[in-house]
Amino acid sequence: MRRTLRRVAFLGVILSIGCGDPSNGLQIAPDSIAAQATPVSPSPSPPDLDTSRRTAIVDAVARVGPSVVSISVTSRQRVSSRSLFDNWFLPRRSERLVQGYGTGFIIRADGLIITNHHVIDDAEEIVVTLTHGIEYPAELVGGDPVSDIALLRIDGADLPVSSIGRSADLLIGEWVVALGNPYGYLLGDAEPTVTAGVVSATRRNILPTSSGPGLYLDMIQTDAAINPGNSGGPLVNALGDVVGVNSSIFTSSGGSIGIGFAIPIERAMRVADELLREGTVRRAWTGLEVAGADAMRDWKRQGGVLVVDVAPQGPAARIGIGRESVLTEAAGRVLRTYLDWEAVKLGLHVGDSVSVTFHDDTRSQTRIDRKSTRLNSSHTDISRMPSSA
Repeated sequence: MRRTLRRVAFLGVILSIGCGDPSNGLQIAPDSIAAQATPVSPSPSPPDLDTSRRTAIVDAVARVGPSVVSISVTSRQRVSSRSLFDNWFLPRRSERLVQGYGTGFIIRADGLIITNHHVIDDAEEIVVTLTHGIEYPAELVGGDPVSDIALLRIDGADLPVSSIGRSADLLIGEWVVALGNPYGYLLGDAEPTVTAGVVSATRRNILPTSSGPGLYLDMIQTDAAINPGNSGGPLVNALGDVVGVNSSIFTSSGGSIGIGFAIPIERAMRVADELLREGTVRRAWTGLEVAGADAMRDWKRQGGVLVVDVAPQGPAARIGIGRESVLTEAAGRVLRTYLDWEAVKLGLHVGDSVSVTFHDDTRSQTRIDRKSTRLNSSHTDISRMPSSA
């Protein structure tokens, strides 16, 4: 059975529901058991039963739910001719408007929202709907297709804000909750759908595909159901703190099969911070290239990641890394494949330094200083920045 990685934004479909009154009411036959049954008044629940129903998951959803938003996107999609008939009647370069849906969550009370870049890619119009149904036109502050994070802004005040947690100390097997808006508005309202599961794994690296520029590295894996339309929604721990941004699934059917992935919240917040300050994300240059997917099976023999090219006078060359050097550790992370190295680079900013262990004839510990044409950038807590930023 073929399984593919699918990003879970939702493009408009038509849902048909048959066998019912046009008014959408439910008809009960007069001779049915339901019609003849004697109504029974519900008995009051014991106080301890009510308390047992209010689990940590219920409290977590109540805490984060109001800050989760639905995102509706209008974009243009080129229509290609599929038959001789289309060649006659479709104008050249014909386009159509396409409606797409996703999810986001508010990170600042004046209207900053995080979502996935693939949700808003090529959007002509973005509309954000809060849980109580109020709609806002949204401005794209900036997007980064590599990390698949985008930052939106709506003109709001005193909006409910998600509590931002940490993914670095997640425990395999601990409970998590995914919130989102599967299949957009087909469910009839903007209340987020809640699914629960566990952390199945952390630091998952997913092989890149030709379908997009995103690098899904150091991902959180969960079996909480993530479906089309959930992209950009929060993955939340049992305390109600956001630990990840739901982004993609492995699927053979188009829907959830219990293998979903979320971007660590630390990366999402770093990217959002840079998008707010710069409008874009500047990528690092270390001055070296490593062997790619073809060499993934060789890491046990090599003991690390093989360097295949080094830029003269670049950061790597200046500290003695050469062609055919082997990188074994970076930023405290053991390097087994090129995806581990890419994950290290994805988490760094221009002007940072990273501690690297490498060997050729002799083993040495040193640092790579990344090339920068600007001042070193520092991390800022986006939730504490002034509204005028």
